[in-house]
Amino acid sequence: MVLYALIAICGAFSGFVATLAGLGSVLTLYVLIQVVGLDADVANGTNRIGIMAMSLMALPTFYKKGHLDLKKSWWIILAIFVGAIGGAILAAQYTNNDDFKDIFKYLLLVMLVLVLTNPKKWIQVTDHSYQMSKWLLPIFVLMGFYAGFIQVGTGVFLVIFLALAGRYSLVDSNGIKLAAIALYSLACIAIFAIENKINWEIGIVLAIGQGFGAYIAAKFATTYPKSNGFVRHLLIVMLIIAIIQMFELHTYVIRT
Repeated sequence: MVLYALIAICGAFSGFVATLAGLGSVLTLYVLIQVVGLDADVANGTNRIGIMAMSLMALPTFYKKGHLDLKKSWWIILAIFVGAIGGAILAAQYTNNDDFKDIFKYLLLVMLVLVLTNPKKWIQVTDHSYQMSKWLLPIFVLMGFYAGFIQVGTGVFLVIFLALAGRYSLVDSNGIKLAAIALYSLACIAIFAIENKINWEIGIVLAIGQGFGAYIAAKFATTYPKSNGFVRHLLIVMLIIAIIQMFELHTYVIRT
C-alpha cells in the first residue's frame, strides 16, 4: 500500500511538470525501475499508461481555452504519431537504451543553453499569422520516433522546437505537445501490450497520479496570466535536474 501511494504521488508530481514543461518520465522511470524493480522495457511500456492519462486529463482544458489550433498543427501531430509507431515497435523488442541515453544527455545541454538565452523570446505570444515550413516534417517524424522508443525528454524537445521554429507561445506549444502525446500513446500502449511489456496494476496507479497532476497543471497554465514565464523557469529547473542525473554529477559531489 505504501508503494502504491509513493507511485501515485510521484505520478502526480510528474504529471504536473510534464504537462507544463516535460521530463516527467525521468522521475517515473526511475521509480518504476529502481524502486518498483521493473525491467527497463516493462517500465518503458508501463510508463505509457500514465503518460496517456496525463495527456487526456490536460488536453481538454488547453483546447477549450484556445491553446490548441488543430487546423494549423494537425500535420505536426500526425508526423509525430507516424514516427512514434516505429519507435515503439523497436522499443518493445530492444531493451538496451544506453545509446539513446548518451545522445539524450548531450541534447539536454543544448536545450538548457537555448532556454537560458534571450529570456524575452520565451514569454512571447503565439504568432498566428506565421506558417511553419512543411520541410520540417522529417524533424517531427524523428521526434516521434524518439518518443515512441524512450519518451524521456520528448516534451521538452517539442515545446522548445515549436517555440523557436513555429513562433508558438510556451503554453500553445504545450497544447500541441499534449495532442501529439495523446495520439501516439494510445498506439504505443497497444504495441507494448502485444509484447507483454506492461504491468497494468502499477500502470493504473501511476495513471491516477499523473492524471490528477496534469489536470491541476492545465488549469494553472490556462488561467495564470504569467504562465509562459513560469513554464520557462520550470523548464530550466527540470533540465538542470535531468542533466545532474544523466551525467551523474551528484555522485561526483558526494565523492568529493
